[in-house]
Amino acid sequence: MKTDWNLIREMMNTAIDSCEQIDAAGFDESLRSAVININGVEYTVMEFLISAWTMPENIRYKIIRDRHDTQTDSPYVPEAARILQAMAQACSELIGAGSLPSSQQAIAGMNHWFKSYAVPHIVAAVAQSRESKH
Repeated sequence: MKTDWNLIREMMNTAIDSCEQIDAAGFDESLRSAVININGVEYTVMEFLISAWTMPENIRYKIIRDRHDTQTDSPYVPEAARILQAMAQACSELIGAGSLPSSQQAIAGMNHWFKSYAVPHIVAAVAQSRESKH
């Protein structure tokens, strides 16, 4: 099965852009109870935030059900999914962390490793393996 990387990229960019805008607005814990009136109904910032993390959780379960219905269940966690999960968790630790020079150096090294070492070598090994089978 193919993976719709553009959809994944759009979803991740939406989350990143949203978090960046919330952070830039100056949100902190003391503002969870801040209220906005929308068409005569008052909503708190916390209600929006809860929806912002439960909506993707619910979408995840919908995707799982859809995969089951189309008989494309995943019997294991694909390696690419594990990479995305681990990277998202690492990124989440950076929220509110400011500048961490030693972490930034490690992140730069990791990014370089992905782009210049791991991925090119994985792609080459896969291509070489496919060629030797033909």
